[in-house]
Amino acid sequence: MKLNQVEIVLNNLQKALMAEEKQGFLNTGVLGGFSSFLGGILPRLEQLFPGYDMALLRKLAQSYGAWSPLRRREAFSELRRFRQEMMLEAENRSHQDQGSPAKRGLAERLTPPAIQETPTRQEEDMQLHKQECLEKKPKLSKKADSGKSLQFVKGVGPERAKQLEKLGIDTILDLLLYYPRRYEDRRRRMISELKDGEVATVSGNVAAGQVIRGKLKVVKLSIEQQGRLVQATWFNQPFILKQYPVGTRVVVTGKVRWQQQIPEILATDIEMDKTEESSRSSAPPDSPAILPVYSETARLSSKAIRRIIQYVLKEADNIFPEIIPEEEVKGWMERAKAHREIHFPTDYESLSKARDRLVWEEVLLLQLAFANLRQGLVRLGSPPLTGGETLIQSFFKHLPFQLTGAQQRVIQEIFQDMAKPQGMARLVQGDVGSGKTAVAMAALLRAVGSGYQGAMMAPTEILALQHYQALEKMFAPLGITVVCLLGSQSKSEREGILAGIADGSSEIVVGTHALIQDTVVFKALGLAITDEQHRFGVRQRSMLQNKGDNPHVLVLTATPIPRTLALTLYGDLQLSVLDEMPVGRKPIITRKLTERSRAKLEKFLEEQVTIGRQVYVVCPLVEESETLDLISATKRASELQNRFSKCRVALLHGKMKGSEKDEIMTEFQRGNIDILVATTVVEVGVNVPNASVMVIESAERFGLAQLHQLRGRVGRGSEQSYCFLLSEQSQSRRLDILCQTEDGFKIAEEDMRLRGTGELLGTRQHGLGQLHLADFSRDGQLVEKAYQMVQKALRHPENFTLLFHEVQRMFPPEKIGVH
Repeated sequence: MKLNQVEIVLNNLQKALMAEEKQGFLNTGVLGGFSSFLGGILPRLEQLFPGYDMALLRKLAQSYGAWSPLRRREAFSELRRFRQEMMLEAENRSHQDQGSPAKRGLAERLTPPAIQETPTRQEEDMQLHKQECLEKKPKLSKKADSGKSLQFVKGVGPERAKQLEKLGIDTILDLLLYYPRRYEDRRRRMISELKDGEVATVSGNVAAGQVIRGKLKVVKLSIEQQGRLVQATWFNQPFILKQYPVGTRVVVTGKVRWQQQIPEILATDIEMDKTEESSRSSAPPDSPAILPVYSETARLSSKAIRRIIQYVLKEADNIFPEIIPEEEVKGWMERAKAHREIHFPTDYESLSKARDRLVWEEVLLLQLAFANLRQGLVRLGSPPLTGGETLIQSFFKHLPFQLTGAQQRVIQEIFQDMAKPQGMARLVQGDVGSGKTAVAMAALLRAVGSGYQGAMMAPTEILALQHYQALEKMFAPLGITVVCLLGSQSKSEREGILAGIADGSSEIVVGTHALIQDTVVFKALGLAITDEQHRFGVRQRSMLQNKGDNPHVLVLTATPIPRTLALTLYGDLQLSVLDEMPVGRKPIITRKLTERSRAKLEKFLEEQVTIGRQVYVVCPLVEESETLDLISATKRASELQNRFSKCRVALLHGKMKGSEKDEIMTEFQRGNIDILVATTVVEVGVNVPNASVMVIESAERFGLAQLHQLRGRVGRGSEQSYCFLLSEQSQSRRLDILCQTEDGFKIAEEDMRLRGTGELLGTRQHGLGQLHLADFSRDGQLVEKAYQMVQKALRHPENFTLLFHEVQRMFPPEKIGVH
């Protein structure tokens, strides 16, 4: 092997790597494109290193041009590692050829900054000369969308870069994703067209100017347009007169007040009109007819942000290459164009199309990111489960109630999934008391009847015991063995249960996180169910699933989710909805009360306890706070114990040990506690049919969905139940909604409208960024279309390589936490 040739080629590769990095991974580091350079150097390396695996370099040469700058940046670590391996390979071969160590290692000779510059091949010489010329050209920034400072972008500088950082803008990518919060119609208007109260833009010549002095300096410019006048007004800005003297042609924007003969504009913006007086609707190129308005800070105006974005917008083509296959993107605006139009729209139609494309894409990427969190739920090789029909019919026959139409429909959907080898991955969402447990029981019987085991994981020991007792009661007469595995069990008891799970004699296993420990081995797990999913991490659910040979997966949630939100959070799961309540269930009477009604409320509580009922009292705080004027659970428990001296009052909150909390809840379940004062730890569904009153202190401090969950703790028995919302807020839309309806899905939709999508998504807890554009309360159709594309992408990932790369770029797996 000729070492000088190897050095030349690898040095050229190093120079090209450095140039491309300086260019911001825009495929411009070498004339003709960095991807072309890789393709050109590949045959030379194959010649110099015969038999060496060049698959990585070949793949990079083919794909580099289509990748985003961030994906290219990630690929550079592989390229550098590849070059290092090449150097070591060359050094090893040279040692073998010479039979002795080289005087100076090749790796040392090839390590920057001591790069040798003696290329012998004319083509490589010319290529690198042109590449060095490119490096000397002024660049937009050091990196297109990397973590490097924005201060080198025109119009930024160190100080402004710090101001942008406070807005969460660190890169050019962040800048281009900083969308306008609204738009102003800057089409020129005639004075005769102006209407009182509207925001309008007019152009004309400054005919006169004056300052009216007083507490405020009122500056007025008289602007003449085709023989008519309009007054433009500012406060405490006397410099306006000097900047725009009489005779200057100006464009003014502001709110119109037409109370006199001459209209007045309370000006928010003024600039020189650089165009000749022409058609009133035209606007100069640097003053768009539709002006984007950005969220600003005290030191960084929307105007300044607009100018910076206008400058970097030319990078849109490099930063936002198309990521959807051509046949699938028909009908949508081209991706880079959408990013340009959302900032500086040509007209309102283009703005609408740009927003549609970007909302659709934003939701699509987010849905796939959530799907990646649960990757591998739907997999081939799950056992088709079709047996147990006799068991199931016997179970239905002995139920003490009639199944609702919704329960029957969802059970059939589950059975159809379980009969397929693709593996069920279904989310069942139903309101509190809609009958999810009966649905889960039917699914477990299908698994057991087909010769497999079933597992059900609950978030707390008390809930696990509750499920165990319900399953044991229904399944023991059918001859099915149900066991309960808990962390608090003794070693001997636990070992006996584990042996039964391992040999298959325990057919159904209910438990907490103890189920996912390494010591738990199933003989043949066919169905994994997780209950109250919002209390589980994704990793915990997948660990339960991994206990078997691709078992079917069923997820139950008592938190109603609006459809648009469900499609995003669970885009890779099939959705089933239990939207009917059992017949004969009495509605919970919900009332809003103020502090003045407390005496009457306490008298009512006394009556309820006297007739044997139990009461929940929920407080927003555990202990008193100096900063918040709210009643604490500790103080309230003490007051109630004094007020109801003959009653058994207990305190429950999240700071207690797990065993202590379970003990109190068990006592409450058994009826040994009359009034339970608690924080929101009672939100997750413990079943106490005898509890008929829920009192929520400072109800305005809780979210709507949370209030609905708390109310769901009562109304589980045959007696009339009540929920009292104590609040000093006379006007509260949230509390009014709760008093009007018990429909969890209506409440969830309203909650989304009131709180906004971002907070409901809980994306911060997942490490997924907030939504920039999408609003689920108005973008339902776009969310549905994104969901359809997600299904295609998950079915045929090989056709959507660029899309999956973009998901990884926007939501790097190492930065996404598990909620």
